Amino acid sequence: MGQFGKVGFIGIGAQKSATSWLHHVLSGHPEIVGSDPKELNYFTANYDRGDAWYENQFADASDEFIRGECSPTYFFSGDAVERAHRYNPEFRIIVVLRDPVKRAFSNHLHELRKGHIPEGTSFEDGLKTNHAYIKQSQYRANLTRWLARFNRENLLVLLSEDIAETPEVVFRLLCQHLGVSSDHIPEGLSERRHESLANRSEGLQRNLRAVGDMARSVGLDAAVNRIKRTQPIRGMLALNKRDLRQSVAPMLPKTKRELCQLFSEDVSYVAELMGRKELPWATSGTKERTENAC
Repeated sequence: MGQFGKVGFIGIGAQKSATSWLHHVLSGHPEIVGSDPKELNYFTANYDRGDAWYENQFADASDEFIRGECSPTYFFSGDAVERAHRYNPEFRIIVVLRDPVKRAFSNHLHELRKGHIPEGTSFEDGLKTNHAYIKQSQYRANLTRWLARFNRENLLVLLSEDIAETPEVVFRLLCQHLGVSSDHIPEGLSERRHESLANRSEGLQRNLRAVGDMARSVGLDAAVNRIKRTQPIRGMLALNKRDLRQSVAPMLPKTKRELCQLFSEDVSYVAELMGRKELPWATSGTKERTENAC
C-alpha cells in the first residue's frame, strides 16, 4: 500500500463527455483529494509503476477524505476493469456519457486539436483509421464489462447533457454517490470547455497554464480565477483560439444515419440502465423520432 492509502473512486470516461468537468468539481470539494494530473491512466498505461506509485499521486490527507481520479482510457479497456477490481473491489465508479454520435464526432475534433491527424482530415477518413471513434461510443459493451466485475450500486451513470442543463442537480448526485456533503458548491460548476476550440499557439497556452498551476499550488486559486476573468487575460485567451468547426466539415448525412443505427442498442441499454424512458439525445426515443433526427 502507498503512503496515503487506498484510492476510493475513479471516473472511467467516456472520452469527450465532460470528464474534465467531473475532475474539476470533485477536486474542488473540501472532502475529496483529486489526483494531479487529472488522468493518471494507472490501470491502462501506467500499471507497471505499481500501487505505491498510484497512491502517492494524491496529496496527503486524513482517512476522512476520499481520493479519486478520472481517466477516460479506463472505459473501453478490459485490462482496466480487471486491474481496478483487483486493486479495490469497492471502488465508487463514475461514468459520464453523451449522445454517442456526437461523442464520436467530438473524438474526431479532439484528434485534430491534438495534432494526431492532419488538419483537414474528414470525419469519414478519421473513422477509417481510428477505431476508438466507434469503440468508445459502444456503451453497452463497455458498461456490461464493468458491471460484470462491480456491483450496480457502485456505478453512477451521468449524462453530459444533464451536466450542461442542471449542473447543481448532477453535483448533488455525485456527492451522494461518494458519501460527501453537497453543501459546498465549487467554483466553475457551470463552466464547460468548448470542444471545437483549438489553440493557435500551444506554447502560449502552456505558459499561461503553468503560471496558473504554480499559483494554485500555493493556495491562490481564487486569485487565479479573478485574473482569468479580467478583460486583458480574457482577450488574450480569446485571440489564441480558433474554431475547428470553421475548417472541419460535419459528418455526411449517410454517415450519421449509419451511426444512429449502429448505436441504437447502446442508447436503449443506457436508458434502461438509468431507468429513463428517453435520454436527451437525438438518437433516443421512438423509431420515428430517431429517424427524423438522423
